[in-house]
Amino acid sequence: MTDLPEKIEIASGRTLSLRELDPGDMLDLIEAGGSAASGAAASTWLSYAQMICSVRAVDGVPVQMPATKDDIRDLARRIGNEGIMVLQSLFFTSDSQEEQGLDTAKN
Repeated sequence: MTDLPEKIEIASGRTLSLRELDPGDMLDLIEAGGSAASGAAASTWLSYAQMICSVRAVDGVPVQMPATKDDIRDLARRIGNEGIMVLQSLFFTSDSQEEQGLDTAKN
């Protein structure tokens, strides 16, 4: 993940403000993930959660860094399918990475 745009607009006209997670954010994300960050699918879950947690505002309304798995899930729902599809094009450059992200989202 490099060179993220500061803002992206999705087809519905909504905007998402983005920021790369720093090492401290990643540690917070791992802690928030709990058992999901240590299971067999931990790498895939963390990649998908990292993408979601890079959103810092939705339509100009700030979003706090999620502190729990429930917060991450709530943010994903707030971003919506349309927003997730746009984010995936920025974060998952290969087909296998995207398929892993989609499999995580389905579970």
